[in-house]
Amino acid sequence: MGVVSEGKGYSGFVRCMCWCCCLLLLVIIISGGFAYYIYSAEDPKPPVYDIQSFTVNTLDLEDDSTLKTEFVVIFKIENPNEKIGFVYGKKNNISLLFDDEIISCGQLPAYKQGPANTTVLEVTLAGTSPDESSTYQDIVQNGKEKGVGMEFVVKMSVPMKFYVGNVGDVARKEVIASISCGLVMKNLVSGKTATILEKECEELVKF
Repeated sequence: MGVVSEGKGYSGFVRCMCWCCCLLLLVIIISGGFAYYIYSAEDPKPPVYDIQSFTVNTLDLEDDSTLKTEFVVIFKIENPNEKIGFVYGKKNNISLLFDDEIISCGQLPAYKQGPANTTVLEVTLAGTSPDESSTYQDIVQNGKEKGVGMEFVVKMSVPMKFYVGNVGDVARKEVIASISCGLVMKNLVSGKTATILEKECEELVKF
């Protein structure tokens, strides 16, 4: 009799575990389905990027014609969606280009941005570039002339996922946000904030 009772207890435990697993799976499916429904119904809009300020910490042309740079850039990132939030991955990259050449690089911090939220981030871009075609002399020389504006491009590649509402049901699918910001700046002098004459950012996100 004791053996039969033990078998029944074990069988009941197994059935209980099966029910728990099934219930958990059902909750996951429902949550994922709800998130997908809201995601589809809301017609998600990509985040909007803007460059607020551009500070020059270092801008020097070394004796060996190597350009050494360090900039502090303030980004404003706006999420226009009322019910959809974004999770930005840490494996992103930012490049600052002059005359189609990368002169500085950096990264955004990994973070979570809620629905209808505006986030301001400070990012350091730094680099060392050999001046093989004497192009970088223009940055150092013209940057000191108050009336001369020079064109730069900030390019970003940011992996991101979406989530719905305040619960944080994060979707599995990851998309890449590609951002390109054209800048025309003057007063590029070490230790000062450059004057941004023109700026325009374009975002490309395929949900």
